[in-house]
Amino acid sequence: MGNLVEKLKNFFTSSNMEIVMIGIENSGKTTILNQLSLGEASVTAPTIGLNVKQFKKGGVKMKMWDIGGQTQYRPEWGLYTRGVNAILFVVDSANRDTLSISKRELHTLLEDTELSNIPILVIGNKVDIQGHMNEQDIIQGMNLDYITSNPWVVVMVSALRGDNIPAIVDWLVKKSKKQ
Repeated sequence: MGNLVEKLKNFFTSSNMEIVMIGIENSGKTTILNQLSLGEASVTAPTIGLNVKQFKKGGVKMKMWDIGGQTQYRPEWGLYTRGVNAILFVVDSANRDTLSISKRELHTLLEDTELSNIPILVIGNKVDIQGHMNEQDIIQGMNLDYITSNPWVVVMVSALRGDNIPAIVDWLVKKSKKQ
């Protein structure tokens, strides 16, 4: 009975969130989106342009924009990040060679003062691959300590296996309550 009451409460008191997920190509954004919206990883191809999915988690209706990470799409990230409730920035934690590119792109994006105060979840993906970076490596390599205009946090996941995906949902639901 309590579970039914909780479901009804969530149905009638749900909030809405608009979220954009960005990061350079091959970081695993679409796989994360599929885990969040479908509950499973599925075969993906590089995103050409963008994917948009709507789903409900923890009583929150989420509309998530997954923007392609290829060089030609990066200048467009700013258009999609303005006015959102949260930014998910995905990093391939198994590829140290691309970390400096991710850092540059995130810091360039945050030069836009319209994005101040938008919470950022930096997702270190691919922890299932041996030799992956840890949370501290991501913080240092991305110079996250220098980001002071936006609250940020790092979560390490394996989108392919679904490891720690609930931490993303928990963070988003928590942020929705602060709106």
